[in-house]
Amino acid sequence: MMALSKEERIPDRMMDLSKEERIELVLLSGREGWTYRKIAEEFNLRHPYRHPIFFTAVGKLIKKVKETGSVLDKPRSGRPKKSDETKEAVMAKISASPKKSLRRTSTVLGVPKSTIHKMLFTEKFHRYNLQILHHLNEDVPDRQMWTCEWFSDKFDENINFTKNFVAQ
Repeated sequence: MMALSKEERIPDRMMDLSKEERIELVLLSGREGWTYRKIAEEFNLRHPYRHPIFFTAVGKLIKKVKETGSVLDKPRSGRPKKSDETKEAVMAKISASPKKSLRRTSTVLGVPKSTIHKMLFTEKFHRYNLQILHHLNEDVPDRQMWTCEWFSDKFDENINFTKNFVAQ
């Protein structure tokens, strides 16, 4: 196996060790005469496709295990994030009735409007309502009539035409 270059590896912010990897490091530390550097080298050889760990990370993990008896992180302080169930309920409600306002959806689900707005933003949803502004009559100038007919023809050819349409 060939090791990945520095650019191809998982970035630093994704470097968190999984529970299984932490247990593996603790088991490696049980080998007699192995230093934290040797443990880190062996772990990095076994996992060439993940971001390498340093001996300091091994030392901190072993210290944590000695102090707490666990490889798991302590619970974090701060307000907990919304559950996946709440997110699924919000997305299902929005998909079922996309014309309902965020306020109404917020009231029905009992979730703050700002939370629903953030969920829509992270899911790349864009709320909008299509509206017919006026009717086309014989009085409409030819150019406007031609544009509307062209748009109608394009829409008939490809129903997803509006997804590729960018207004300027």
